[in-house]
Amino acid sequence: MMSSTIRNTKRVQQSNTNYNSYEENYIPNTKFDPKNDMDERQKNVYQKFTNEHFLGKESTTVNFMLWVTFFRRNLHRFAIDYLGITLHLYQIIWLYLMGVKQFFVVIASRASAKSWIIALYACCKCILYPKMIIVLSSSTKGQSKLLISDKIEKDLMGRSPALRREIKKVVVNQAVMEVHFRNESIIKVVPALDNARGARSNAVVREEFRMIKKYIDDSVLSPFQISRQPEYITDIYYSNIKTLQEESIDIYISSSWFDNNSEDSWMWDIVDEQYKDMLNGKPACVLAFDESIALKHNIRTQKYFQTEKKKQDPITWRLEFMNERLKENRSAFFTYDLLKKNQNCKQPFYPRTEIDFRSKKKNSYGIPKMKGEIRIVACDMAFITNNGNDNSVFSCLRLLPESVSHSNNDGSELLFDNGYRIIVPYLESVQGGEVRKQSIRIRELFNDFDADYICLDTRNAGVAVYQALARPLFDEDRNIEYAPLSCMNNETISNMIKVEGAEPRIFAINASQKLNSDIALNFRRRLAEGKIDFLVNFETAKEDILPKINEYISAPDGDTASFYEVPFLETQALFAETVELVYEKKQDTGLIVVREQGTNRKDRYTSVSYGAWLCELLERDLVSTNNDYEYTVLIN
Repeated sequence: MMSSTIRNTKRVQQSNTNYNSYEENYIPNTKFDPKNDMDERQKNVYQKFTNEHFLGKESTTVNFMLWVTFFRRNLHRFAIDYLGITLHLYQIIWLYLMGVKQFFVVIASRASAKSWIIALYACCKCILYPKMIIVLSSSTKGQSKLLISDKIEKDLMGRSPALRREIKKVVVNQAVMEVHFRNESIIKVVPALDNARGARSNAVVREEFRMIKKYIDDSVLSPFQISRQPEYITDIYYSNIKTLQEESIDIYISSSWFDNNSEDSWMWDIVDEQYKDMLNGKPACVLAFDESIALKHNIRTQKYFQTEKKKQDPITWRLEFMNERLKENRSAFFTYDLLKKNQNCKQPFYPRTEIDFRSKKKNSYGIPKMKGEIRIVACDMAFITNNGNDNSVFSCLRLLPESVSHSNNDGSELLFDNGYRIIVPYLESVQGGEVRKQSIRIRELFNDFDADYICLDTRNAGVAVYQALARPLFDEDRNIEYAPLSCMNNETISNMIKVEGAEPRIFAINASQKLNSDIALNFRRRLAEGKIDFLVNFETAKEDILPKINEYISAPDGDTASFYEVPFLETQALFAETVELVYEKKQDTGLIVVREQGTNRKDRYTSVSYGAWLCELLERDLVSTNNDYEYTVLIN
């Protein structure tokens, strides 16, 4: 066990010096003299041990206390020299500063080893400070659990025999996640939830604190904090020495996020406040790292980042890898906060694979229909394969009927129809391609999803897709012929091809400026009312959903794993596209025009918003036959 740090308590008592600066408390005395710089109790500590004990000699005890003091002021040296952990230069700087600052903030990109450094820091502090209590907290319990199970138990303890000796036991189960040290220090996981009140800590580490609600940090996590109370601090001999009192430690770690004055952007208030304190010489520190730090130290390869960049949408790449502090465009029609608050769905849909279909295997990830549910496959079409700014996007929408009840004064209740709640469990994008191939893919999704309608953009070459769907269509991969479908809302399109018995399942959209304005307004209204549910973010999926999919865990290659990641990554890309759209309001007509900027896309927005518009019409029961829209009655 490590003893307390040597302080110049004798000189402090003699001069009654009041240290106002936190930094002075950590500046080593380069002219240390045991006779003059140790108080009487420190000088005689060795007498409490037998001559045969390691600390039974005066010189050994003095050296031991000096090393403890040195290591407390230099956590990186402790990690390297005592634990035997190899560190990169940026990790040395990072760990050193964490050891000497009271308030510490890091905004770092993915793959910068944030979690690993947190775990190492917690172990170093617990060994060097007996009876230390460190709380690891995140928005989900599983996220913090990985710090103990993966980073400490599997990685650090595997690397360091010294760390294994210091740790008494590791407890990881559904109820408790803790690391117990032999000197009675403890690392414990406490989720950042409202029901987690009552814990105590000397240091709180908030991992991915951008995902923690501010009121949780203020009302739950911050009240945990108490000063560490080593036994000597309660002794009257030391009780009046202010420099011996330890402050609680607050650590905030996260990747970057939007700075848009939403409830989630409170992280930037923390960053700005601590950055100001750091410049003013207070015990605070702010660090930031982008993806270059992982490249520099071979934590990730250039090929890895090239692959990730292809997989990520531009905004996610800038946030999570470039580590940029992005502000939303003031001309944006949709805000990220508006989209994110509707990110509640945890049940993705996966279409059948060719192998499963040929073997007549039931789709394990099909979603049974609820009573009254309607399903839509909404399509935005593209056909030029070399146009990087245009994709075909197929989105699957579930429309669930909802009702709300109202209590009368007489105790009776009235039930009001509240329309449909939209759930978007799957999106898929392909870069252009041949008409027949895309038409077959639409029919595959239509069948696999057990859909009722196809919402189809029939502008330009999109009408060619309709013509393919309106005839018998043979799928060679699945060795099946699909029955023809007909248009349900546009007589001109419906009359192009007449096939006896073709079911009216295709809703054609040939958008005018007014219709596009109505579609945008309808989509934003549904977001504002919380009547549309998107899949949860990719990080949550990796923690809570994907690990429960056996085929994903045992995936033999990247393509197989990617199949299960696609719905979450596409949802992420949908958000990125949508918040980048800008709008203007036409002065003469009052119509809203939503458009992309530069090389940005809006294919995913178009697909999902078209499906949401069809949902709007289905809610009306009887739709007008306005010439601009050319609607007829829709019957489910």
